Amino acid sequence: MDQVEKQRPVILMVDDDEKLLAAVRRTLSGCFEFVTHTDGQAALDWLAENRDRTDLIISDLVMPALDGISFLKQSARMAPSIHRVLLSGNVSSLSLREAINQAMVTRVLAKPVSVAALKEAIERILNAEAAVKKTVAGPSAVMVNNAIDRADFHTVLQPRFRASDLGLCGAEVLCRMPTLEKEFGIDEIIESCQDNPVINRLGSQLMALMVDQAPRYSALLGDEANLAVNLSAFSLKTPQFFELIIRFYEKMRMRGVKVSFEIPERQLVPNDLEMLANAARLRERAIPLVIDDFGSGNNSLDLLRQEVFAGIKLDRDLVRGTMTDFLDDAFVEWIAKVCSKLGLSVSAKGIESAKVAEKLQVYGITELQGFHLGAPIPLEQWEETAGMSLLASG
Repeated sequence: MDQVEKQRPVILMVDDDEKLLAAVRRTLSGCFEFVTHTDGQAALDWLAENRDRTDLIISDLVMPALDGISFLKQSARMAPSIHRVLLSGNVSSLSLREAINQAMVTRVLAKPVSVAALKEAIERILNAEAAVKKTVAGPSAVMVNNAIDRADFHTVLQPRFRASDLGLCGAEVLCRMPTLEKEFGIDEIIESCQDNPVINRLGSQLMALMVDQAPRYSALLGDEANLAVNLSAFSLKTPQFFELIIRFYEKMRMRGVKVSFEIPERQLVPNDLEMLANAARLRERAIPLVIDDFGSGNNSLDLLRQEVFAGIKLDRDLVRGTMTDFLDDAFVEWIAKVCSKLGLSVSAKGIESAKVAEKLQVYGITELQGFHLGAPIPLEQWEETAGMSLLASG
């Protein structure tokens, strides 16, 4: 079956039990359009051509060629926004952690499963998805995935400055998605897929782009070729992506560019053992991991106690508050002293005036970033500006 007319919800179901598939098609065909396969690879081939019209994926765990978790992992990479259900005859021995974290399974159903129970599970998932679509009018992981398909993304660089003398000390690499940004803010766009496999796809694409551009970064920034790169907690906890982080770091270092990674505080939980373990592994390799938007949530101090982070970047609202709010001002001054004693770097973003910069210099902040000092610009524009400066000085 190659094409499906989009009238009823389309369910892709993979199971080597042909009798079960026949019973499901016969009993539920009035409610759903079932596309069934006994072979996982054949189902993936179909999904590649029909992911835009598919509403749900169901797979058995034990199959002769491609097992259910492997199939669902590949389907998650191919169509991250589609919910996935795993059927298992022995749930107690199933690696639920792998199914949920890597295959992004929405639900696990024990076999033997009745057609009525399967129908109820499908309806609950689809009804919940419909409710979300009605209440959420913002961007989605599907939109981001489609933008990646169109290569509708690029990077810009925002300069970073030493607080001591306002000398250039590097840049932060930021993602831009021009078409989506006509309707949504970039922070909103990234937030929409931070817990979805598509964030790994976007991250890997951006890393590949940065590796290609590394010689240009080095030529432009020289000894100050220090790049801050944004990272999601989801990506840090994904085993394959974690290895990609290490390879990316080494490739950039070999090309003369130092890299540090930043994760927003709101994504970090002090008791997330998996996240902390991988953060510790980065620290062992001397790969800096910084808490971004520090002070924006409730986990700030608990995160510092973990001793796995290289520094913090103060939240822009907190930085802005130093000029008007006594408590914000006192907290920034105090946390700068604490981080100094712990040997952690302290940077601040959202510098919008000289007065803010001067106050933070007094407090011992090590690095500043903001529109007052330098706005994000494409690499090509920075290179052109640097070239014009050289011509002017010559």
